[in-house]
Amino acid sequence: MSKQDLGFSVYQLIVGEDAFDISTFSIINDEDTEIEEVTRRKSKEKEIVSIKKIGKGTIDNRFITICFSSGDKYPYSDKIINSDLEEQENPRTPEELELDKQLFVLIDSKTQRIFISNLKKKLYLKDWLKDKINKDIVIKAIIQEEQFIDKIESIDKISFSITPSLFNSGNRGLLSEELVKDIFGFDAEKACIELSYKNRRKSKKIIDKLNFLKKHKNEFDEITIIGRGDDNFESIFNMNEVITKVVIKVRIDNKSKLFDEQEVFQSLIDKIKEDE
Repeated sequence: MSKQDLGFSVYQLIVGEDAFDISTFSIINDEDTEIEEVTRRKSKEKEIVSIKKIGKGTIDNRFITICFSSGDKYPYSDKIINSDLEEQENPRTPEELELDKQLFVLIDSKTQRIFISNLKKKLYLKDWLKDKINKDIVIKAIIQEEQFIDKIESIDKISFSITPSLFNSGNRGLLSEELVKDIFGFDAEKACIELSYKNRRKSKKIIDKLNFLKKHKNEFDEITIIGRGDDNFESIFNMNEVITKVVIKVRIDNKSKLFDEQEVFQSLIDKIKEDE
C-alpha cells in the first residue's frame, strides 16, 4: 500500500434550532443499503443501476463517522484485457456492481463542524441528513467572504485568470502593458497567473493586494486565494464561496484504490485534536 493525500472540506453544521450532540444522529442506522432503480419502459421491470452502502459509527462520544461506499452498474464491458494482454470475458456479470467509490463524512459535536471528503457531495449530503433525521440542515462556510482576509494568518498561494477582452474595455491597470501585449501576441483566450508564497505570514503589502483582488473580483474569470488561519486549517477563497480544508495522508490500496475506513477517520480525528 502507498500513502495518498485525502482532503476534507470543513463547514459549520446547523441542525434545527439547537446545538446537536451525538444522540441527534442516533436515528440513522449503523449499517444501511440504498439502491437506485429505473423502470424499463417496455417490460416495466425494475432495474438496479446503482447501490450505496452506508456505515455509521461514533468515536470518543464526540465524533459521528459516516462512510458511503457506492457502485454503478454502467458503464459495463463484455470484454476485458488480462495481465497477459489477452482479451477475455468480463468475470463480473452485468448484474454485479463493484463498490468502487467512497465518500467520508465526519461530524464533530464539540465544534459543530462537518468534514466532507468530496465537496461536490455537499448538497446531496445536506438533503440526505435532512431526510434521515427529519430536521432542517444548514451547511455553511466557517469563514465568510468579508472575514477571510482578517481570519487567515499566512498565505500559501494566489492565482487568478483574466480574459483579453477585459483589456479592451480599459482595464489595463490590472496587469502590465508588456503582459497584455504578450497575451495578444500569442492569440491566447485567457491569462492565468499563480503566485506562490509557501505559507508566508501576511503583510500589509499582501493584505492591500488581496483587498484589491476582492474589490475587482468581477473583472476576473477566476480568483483563488489559499491561506491558513490560527487553527492551522487551510482556507480557500474563490469567486463562489470560502472553503476551509484539512488534508491527511492515509494509505490507499494499490489495486482497488480504496482507503481503509477506520484509518481515514482516526487520522482525521488525530489531526483535529492536534490543531486544537
